[in-house]
Amino acid sequence: MATRTAGHGHEDDRVWPSRPLALPGFDEYMLGFKDRAVAVAAEHQGKIIPGGNGMFMPTLVGDGIVVGTWRRTLGKTTVLVEPLPFHDLSPAARADFGRVFARYGKYLGVPCKVDWA
Repeated sequence: MATRTAGHGHEDDRVWPSRPLALPGFDEYMLGFKDRAVAVAAEHQGKIIPGGNGMFMPTLVGDGIVVGTWRRTLGKTTVLVEPLPFHDLSPAARADFGRVFARYGKYLGVPCKVDWA
């Protein structure tokens, strides 16, 4: 994934990391800003905070932008992860997120199965 410049084209904008991230539901990336327009397109904000009730879904971040949500089912011997991208992701992006989830499974101490259905 390529890097992306944050903000609105100002010289002092930072460059977002290109590394894909799978963030938990209440991560500061979404909670820390009143205006989330830099991180997620307006048409997808309702998917992050369904019902506007303060419950934040876990997010997939690519190039500094929220590109989807995800959920997990933790079993005794495996963790099942279901990425829910907002649009079709390239095979390379899927592979990048697959590596992120593999590390997540390793952290949990169980293999991770990713279901892109």
